[in-house]
Amino acid sequence: MERQLAAILYADVAGYSRLTSQDEAETHRQLNQGLNLLIEQIDAHGGKKVHEAGDAMLAEFPAVTAAVEAALRFQQVMAESGAGEGDSVQFRIGVNLGEVIHDRGDIYGDGVNLAARIQDIAPVGGVCVSGAVFDQLGSGIEFSYDDLGYRDFKNISRPIHVYQIRAKDPYENHPMAAVESRVKGQLMFDDAIERKLVTRGRCACGSIEIEISQESLGTGYCHCKICQRSIGAPVFAWTAFPVDGVRFVGDQPQRHRLSLIAERGFCAKCGSPVLWRSLKPELGNYLAIPTGVLDNPADYAPTWHGGIESQLPWLQIHDDLPRARCEESPFLRKAWSSMDAADPDKWVALDYENARELENGAEQD
Repeated sequence: MERQLAAILYADVAGYSRLTSQDEAETHRQLNQGLNLLIEQIDAHGGKKVHEAGDAMLAEFPAVTAAVEAALRFQQVMAESGAGEGDSVQFRIGVNLGEVIHDRGDIYGDGVNLAARIQDIAPVGGVCVSGAVFDQLGSGIEFSYDDLGYRDFKNISRPIHVYQIRAKDPYENHPMAAVESRVKGQLMFDDAIERKLVTRGRCACGSIEIEISQESLGTGYCHCKICQRSIGAPVFAWTAFPVDGVRFVGDQPQRHRLSLIAERGFCAKCGSPVLWRSLKPELGNYLAIPTGVLDNPADYAPTWHGGIESQLPWLQIHDDLPRARCEESPFLRKAWSSMDAADPDKWVALDYENARELENGAEQD
């Protein structure tokens, strides 16, 4: 038996039994047309069809990029041919990178099984890939993606990181358009509000008490380097509330210009962080409160991950929440660009000296 590393593509028709029951002859005609188109793309990208099984097809490629390009191009051709209009044959595709066993003219192994499992969760007419595939995709392929988080699959011993991949639309308004649609209602991406209960909070020593009279605007994790340094923890869990719905009782937070675009508030006695607020391109109308200072933090579970480019490798949160890099946020791009820092590599916390200069300048203004 021969073993080798391969990019594995598994495609299957969505709702094939239902379509067949409605119009067997037409469904079979569309199936043949779709499978022929898929074989064309497999061949054109240097892959090899391994076998067909009814409405499914298995193929292997020597390179991950070739497998993903073939999958994306096939789905594009299918869409252009009218698939998706009414009750028509459409495919789901999963792509995985793994070691396979060659035997009896077929391929076997966990890598093949996982490609099939990933295909199951792909959207109709879409392509999903494993984290192993995603990590190998370089600059040679233009694509947009949604991070679907970690998923558990039947007979697979560990959670698998999964991404949905799409050909990049050159007319997208901004690079976050795809992710924005998946995190609708979350801070920095949309104005929709997810209603939650009114709550209270306080700093560690109790000198600052927080009374919150309006409902949450959203919750999340931030893994960015600035947040890591400002709170001294690997990740910042936050809950946002409207500014006019937050009242600080007792001592007032001391404020520090955290970066060119934001400030943080903390207790002068115990040092507990109690707020984050955007300053650019205009003063933010919400406060991001550290979820841990709330009296009932269990009620404010994060709904997405931001700043994942700085996520620490030993911190693995196996969930299926949407994930995004800072540079993919239209809000952050606009804010930093307003301070002449369009390059994400320049998005850093201020050192103490620069912070004092900015604060003094603000006071003089």
